[in-house]
Amino acid sequence: MADKPKLPPNFKDTVEDAAELTNDAITRTSRTLGDFAKRWMDGLAREDVNVLTQKAGQDLNEFWLKVYDTAEDNVTPPPTGQGNP
Repeated sequence: MADKPKLPPNFKDTVEDAAELTNDAITRTSRTLGDFAKRWMDGLAREDVNVLTQKAGQDLNEFWLKVYDTAEDNVTPPPTGQGNP
């Protein structure tokens, strides 16, 4: 009989983090696409493209920094004596 798989001690936290990051990405994307659609319906102008791309760039930057910070938190051991939350 095969051994049962052993999950890492913080597996539940990792799955929760992935779900949170996925929801964040969906929220940011839908907000940007909604703003784009609104501006498109009003008659998209050059300044609209400028505003949309700046906001999209800011969202991407914030999102990927959040991904990095989350990954770093998941591999950094807790302070001595505190164990996993």
